[in-house]
Amino acid sequence: MTYASKTETNKQLIQFIRTASLMLLFAVLIVGGIKGWRIYQKSMTVYRNVNALRGVVQISMLGSEIQIESIKSELTSLQRDLNDLNEEVEPFLWLAPNLGWAPVYGGDLSNAPAILKVADHLINASVTSLNAIQPIWDGINAQESSLDPVALTKLLVDAQPQLMEAQKELDEALIARRNIQTGELSLRLSDLLLDEVDPLLALMDDGLSLSTALPSILGSTDHEPKIYLILVQNEDELRSTGGFITSVGRLVIRNGEVVSLAFEGVDDGEDWTKPFPSAPWQLQEYMNTSVLILRDSNWFADFPTNVQWAEYLYLYNHVHAVDGVIAFDQQFLVMLLGVIGPLEVEGAPYAITNENVIEYMRSAKKPPSDDLVPTDWYRKEFVGDIADAMLNEFFAGRGNDWRGLANVLKQALDERHLLLQFDDPTAELLLTKHDWDNAVAPPVAGDFLMTTDTNIGFNKTNALMNVSLTYDVDLVDLTAPSGTLIVTHENRSNADVPCIHWDSGQIIDDDSYPTNRCYWNYLRVYKQAGVKLTDATPHFIPGEWMILGRSVPARVDELDEGIEGIQGYGTLLVVPGGRSLGTSFDFSLPGSVLTRDDGSNQLTYRLKVQKQPGTIANSLVIRIHLPNRSQIESVNMDALVQDDNLLIETDLRTDVYLQLVFLVP
Repeated sequence: MTYASKTETNKQLIQFIRTASLMLLFAVLIVGGIKGWRIYQKSMTVYRNVNALRGVVQISMLGSEIQIESIKSELTSLQRDLNDLNEEVEPFLWLAPNLGWAPVYGGDLSNAPAILKVADHLINASVTSLNAIQPIWDGINAQESSLDPVALTKLLVDAQPQLMEAQKELDEALIARRNIQTGELSLRLSDLLLDEVDPLLALMDDGLSLSTALPSILGSTDHEPKIYLILVQNEDELRSTGGFITSVGRLVIRNGEVVSLAFEGVDDGEDWTKPFPSAPWQLQEYMNTSVLILRDSNWFADFPTNVQWAEYLYLYNHVHAVDGVIAFDQQFLVMLLGVIGPLEVEGAPYAITNENVIEYMRSAKKPPSDDLVPTDWYRKEFVGDIADAMLNEFFAGRGNDWRGLANVLKQALDERHLLLQFDDPTAELLLTKHDWDNAVAPPVAGDFLMTTDTNIGFNKTNALMNVSLTYDVDLVDLTAPSGTLIVTHENRSNADVPCIHWDSGQIIDDDSYPTNRCYWNYLRVYKQAGVKLTDATPHFIPGEWMILGRSVPARVDELDEGIEGIQGYGTLLVVPGGRSLGTSFDFSLPGSVLTRDDGSNQLTYRLKVQKQPGTIANSLVIRIHLPNRSQIESVNMDALVQDDNLLIETDLRTDVYLQLVFLVP
């Protein structure tokens, strides 16, 4: 073959290859275009279904009842169309991680496999969950619902196989969610994930955890009933986690049915032949109490610590260990009665409501006016009577408002009027996740503050006390942040009441329920580790005001209560009637109260103020001073801004979480 013919042959071969390549490319584009169009159509169908579902949910939330059937219908359609979309895109998903270079939507494409997994497993979990709870939902929402706790427990037990399957699907969704790089997503998809999907994942995780834990809590998952220790706390004599323990109860429950519920007083019921542990030194020095007994077991600010002491001391006089602890104050009963309605309580001369229950309990502690006091009478007997009336109302199954009850229970947990501890690990994890375990818990990063009042005056004067907190944070010098706390106690008792610590029976007016007294208080302040106290204004207490007749110098005690990540301070103060007393603490704060974005001048200050159980809504004022010419980017609370200063006025009805983002020059 000549050189010319070879050249011609090569040209023809090259031309053929080019032609064939172009035809193949054209064919690929046609097929790809058709495929892409089908994927686009199916994606838009899924998108429309999501919007339809969102609309149904929003309409349900606006109404008085959630339209569960409509939601199930929309979810089923979405599940079907998402499966179709997955079949179309599955052959191409292996390419997705390599498409991050694409403009605008590269991050969406590279995260597509994980996004689709989240959607698939989340929808499967939702459908399975709704099918599981349908009978429960119907029973709860029926007009004049006859569902009682026993029937509710049985429905929960029957639903467990489906609920566990839903939990498996949700766990897969949560794993896939952790694989999504949110920072790479387009703004629209990122907002959808953070604002809608993540809250939904968290809500479902909580709901399924609670649904699978409840049968165990209600004594239906094994052959043994559950036994719970109940601590009835009176916040008129405030203690660190709610109030003085006036009575204890023993609740035995099996398959949702209360087998027994009995209350007993805590006065003089100890077996003094047994070796009791030493009381905290404050109780020894300020109340002449040498050993720790059950009624003082909630001395500590950390509720898990109090639970251990309460269970330990309860066993001094009782045979059976318990499976958990339930503590509540008077305000919790007010909240419950707002849902249950008026109760006919044995021995009460009128119906007990949320408006009169506290006054009734205060008056019921007084002995009968005549001389014929029954031998079995004790001052806290009304607690059992109220509990019996509530149980009778619920187990009668006459129009129980289960949704209202659930809302009140959550509110009581948020506001720390109901404190729970369960040995069930799933339930305890849920409590810890929402700070419902009432541990003293500083945040991982940022500033922290908690104060507790402990009435050590043998009286009920907290009924007449107002408490306010002012926390002033100085961030002007970013290398040396500092804070000043002022706690003000106002005693609304009579101005002329004498400060008699122990033998106060000589004060005539309210000796059976002594509220009109001076206020003896051991004030504690908790800060995160790394804080240093630089100054304070404690108060001198004269010896004639103290039970042991010894004066107490103006001092601040550095506390070591074994709480991880916490530094505590304490001081004794006495507030006479008709007086206000302010106590200040100056702190040097660690640099960790501020976080800075790498390589930028943007800083974030975070503050958690934890509420003391047993209080209603103590006033809280937060002042923050920023460096000169700072620019505030965002603050998550209503704030008055003037130059480089912020003023926030709020209260501690619940914990307060503040986040302030600002730029420095």
